[in-house]
Amino acid sequence: MSETDKTIIRKLQEDGRRSYADIAAELNLSPSAIQQRAQRLMERELLKVRAVTNPVLMGVPVVASINLKVDGSIIRQIATALTKFDEIGYVVISAGSYDIQIEVACRDNTHLLDIITEISKIEGVRSTETSIYLEIIKNTYQWGIP
Repeated sequence: MSETDKTIIRKLQEDGRRSYADIAAELNLSPSAIQQRAQRLMERELLKVRAVTNPVLMGVPVVASINLKVDGSIIRQIATALTKFDEIGYVVISAGSYDIQIEVACRDNTHLLDIITEISKIEGVRSTETSIYLEIIKNTYQWGIP
């Protein structure tokens, strides 16, 4: 990845709605060159431009992380099954005390309990530990650029 590509990514991380023409002017390149570079980055899955919502304002004010201990022989199958839940926005297989970590957004505590109950029914899920977010202080979805 070139330094120009990294700069384009940084600019879009700051503001995903920023125009290619605006970025091009800063980098002394043509808007079409920026568009082509951004398109290649997206095709290579190095860049995704998405809208990030505020779950509280979207009507799902109960946000939590759920850590799962699962049967390691079917960990990928369990992770894939979790992606089918609309309420789950984040699924990772992890090392450490827990095998899978997820984030959920729910209408209320009853809805959260229903989701936990359904997750617990998945074959191979041994235990769950839930932490409800009281307040989200930082939520950028920005990973570092080397």
